[in-house]
Amino acid sequence: MVESYTEKMSDELIHLNKEDQAYVKKMVAYIGAKSYFYDDEALGEQLYNMVCDLKVAEKEDIRAVDYFGKDPRAMVDQVLSDLPKRSLGSYVGLVFLLGVILVGMRYLMDFTWMTPLKIEPLTYVVILFNFLVFSQFITWLWSKQSYGEMKRSWAIFISVICLMVFLNIIRLFSIYFGHIGSLFLSDGWAVVLAILVLLGFAVMAYRSRERLMTSLLVMGLTFLVTGCWIRLVNQETAHLLGWLLPLIGLVLTFVVFRLQRKGEER
Repeated sequence: MVESYTEKMSDELIHLNKEDQAYVKKMVAYIGAKSYFYDDEALGEQLYNMVCDLKVAEKEDIRAVDYFGKDPRAMVDQVLSDLPKRSLGSYVGLVFLLGVILVGMRYLMDFTWMTPLKIEPLTYVVILFNFLVFSQFITWLWSKQSYGEMKRSWAIFISVICLMVFLNIIRLFSIYFGHIGSLFLSDGWAVVLAILVLLGFAVMAYRSRERLMTSLLVMGLTFLVTGCWIRLVNQETAHLLGWLLPLIGLVLTFVVFRLQRKGEER
């Protein structure tokens, strides 16, 4: 969804009663499992209009379940059938953007713990492919849970198992095939490239103003500081700082994400 429509929908959503908010959130969760296949702007506009219509209906004491029907998924499927599908160019742009973010974060993580730094292009491709499959499956899984078709405990358990499989596929591929086409960077070039990657994240965070991008920027900054400290200041503290600073960064990332979310809910 386009960010402007997402923000507008969030602003309107808080004016609904709790029951209708829960209904809309379930509807959005179901749509999320199919959002890759439809035009972002059309989908965002449609959701925003539906929330606005529901807001008007509430003034007449009409609940979401009465306005949209008891089976929101059937209604959503009907709405989606009338929306334009995502174009090939849009698919390519989406995959490219995800690739830039994932590869950039993987590079900064390697920059933190790997000296000298080794770039593994094939591993980056596997990360992107696995993420596309993993994210689509997890979105579908939690859309099932939101409608009570699966217990929350089972959804969490399956998500954790899938995450472990996802990470181990990447780890094993990196061990056995990552050397193909790989290259090593000197510390100087590694630092320069890490700074450029973080600047790229900063630009994306500024333009999108999304919570996730801002949080990733905080995490990326922690990786950059850790890697630079280990290479340029004191290598004797590499083992301790290599784990301590990223953990601090992870906590800060979560705090920033929560603070931004609370700010949007006000």
